[in-house]
Amino acid sequence: METELSTDVEKLSETSETQDIDTDDQLDLNQLDGLPFSSRYYKLLRERKGLPVWGAKCEFLDSLMSSQIVIVTGTAKTGQSTQIPQWCAEFCLSAQYQNGMVVCTQIHQRSTVELALRVADEMDVNIGNEVGYSIPLQTCCSPDTVLRYCTDDVLLREMMSDPILEQCGVVVIDQAQERTVSTDLLLGLLKDVLLTRPELRLVILSAPHSTEKLLHRYGSVPQICLEGPRTCEVVYGGGRRGVKDYLCSALRLALEIHQNQNHGDIVTFLATEQEIECAHAILRRKGASLALSHGKLVPVSLCPGDSLSVLSEGSKSRRVFLTCSPSEDLFWAVRFVIDAGVQKRYVYNPRIRANSIVIRPISKSQAESRKQLAGPTGEHFLGRALPAESIPHILESDITSTVLFLKRMEIAGLSHCDFIDRPGEIQFLYSLSNLFKFQSSILNNLDVDGTGNYFMLTHKHVAQIHPLSGYGTEMHKKNLPEWVLYHEHTLSENNCIRTVSQISAHEFIQMAPQYFFYNLPPSESKDILQHIIDHGSAAPSKGKRKSHPPSSPASEEQIHERCTIQ
Repeated sequence: METELSTDVEKLSETSETQDIDTDDQLDLNQLDGLPFSSRYYKLLRERKGLPVWGAKCEFLDSLMSSQIVIVTGTAKTGQSTQIPQWCAEFCLSAQYQNGMVVCTQIHQRSTVELALRVADEMDVNIGNEVGYSIPLQTCCSPDTVLRYCTDDVLLREMMSDPILEQCGVVVIDQAQERTVSTDLLLGLLKDVLLTRPELRLVILSAPHSTEKLLHRYGSVPQICLEGPRTCEVVYGGGRRGVKDYLCSALRLALEIHQNQNHGDIVTFLATEQEIECAHAILRRKGASLALSHGKLVPVSLCPGDSLSVLSEGSKSRRVFLTCSPSEDLFWAVRFVIDAGVQKRYVYNPRIRANSIVIRPISKSQAESRKQLAGPTGEHFLGRALPAESIPHILESDITSTVLFLKRMEIAGLSHCDFIDRPGEIQFLYSLSNLFKFQSSILNNLDVDGTGNYFMLTHKHVAQIHPLSGYGTEMHKKNLPEWVLYHEHTLSENNCIRTVSQISAHEFIQMAPQYFFYNLPPSESKDILQHIIDHGSAAPSKGKRKSHPPSSPASEEQIHERCTIQ
């Protein structure tokens, strides 16, 4: 009996040792660093397999193998921004990276860094080694990097020194539906790069509502459509369509939800920071009167750059998040989404060389991303019907730097860049003129309170130096320079000029072309400049004492003439 038991124990021990050896032999190693995968890798792998995009992996890799261009469309929370670049890295690994690494563009710096951190965690490697990122003024990469996230403008600058992207085997353009200037320019340049490098692959990630132009542009290319997670129903708001009516409607709806719904936080999308400040004050005042009967209502302002400092999850108060940020910056879940359906856009007027702030509808893809915050059981209130796409930024922006970039890339004719939506000829003409001449304009008299208003001669607008400028601080208000060189002029409720440097009238005469000077409209500042040209020195000071009532504290205020130049 004892002999049989001993024999069984020995057999069991041998079996156990054999199983251990088999387990060691089958231990999966990370092909990127040669180390065994961690337990966290397998945990994250189970989560990845639950993403909507996972079911399209085989189809995507087959398409990438057989075609230079692959278009992937999907809504938010499909996982395409994290999984597609990893599969592209697997594709490059199969060729031993002979054709280069993978680069994936983003439009926001924050999402660039956070996606790189997440993907490094999922691939079980250290950030900065096999997976890295590049954003303006910060690079976290190494010679071992095989997958790099970067902002679209960073990749555009890299093309100056590497026009055909020799270091890249796959270029992934994410968020193509946002149609930023850099993304549109990249898509235009990459179309020619693909002809030069048949081994290069281009993957475009976009929203379902924005693929028509892409398919028309690239012709018969593989398109993979991803089914997003189940979302809540959309309730469209009616009523008036006045300029500020959407703000009143959004606040009225937030108060109605607080009075009639049991629980759940609210996020409200508005257009500007000024609207957020106004909404915060109104909800705080109205919420105080409802606290006893319906519980406390806590408005939380989330302007760009603000930190999330709110009540804990266990609080009985209802939070109303007020934001004008894009939905990509929001990573928490709420039950109610109130979307005004509008956004703030900077529109450049080339005739007056200034940006204007306008309120425009958002696109359907933006609204879809915001709706995802409510989850499948929440409610999404949308203020209006929306266009499929927003107006491309390249059609409303100052493209002077774009024209300069194209000339640096030796695309002198400008027609060689195949834009998806080509800017108008007037944009090109004014941008070219900006590269060869300055814009001049003369400062109005200082205000009684010591604040300087700059008067633009060429288009008769009044502006001040931006408060964030060194000259815009309070300590410089009384000693503003008479002549300044500025780069940017924005038309808004508080018109301002930015990127300001002091300049003298003599320096202006030396730099400004003669034909430009003589086309300036008549003014006292032009007379001063003409006197310098004729006599080589400035004219006698024309400053006068301003007449004020005896009770005015500014009776000794000096009137100064000033000029701004762009």
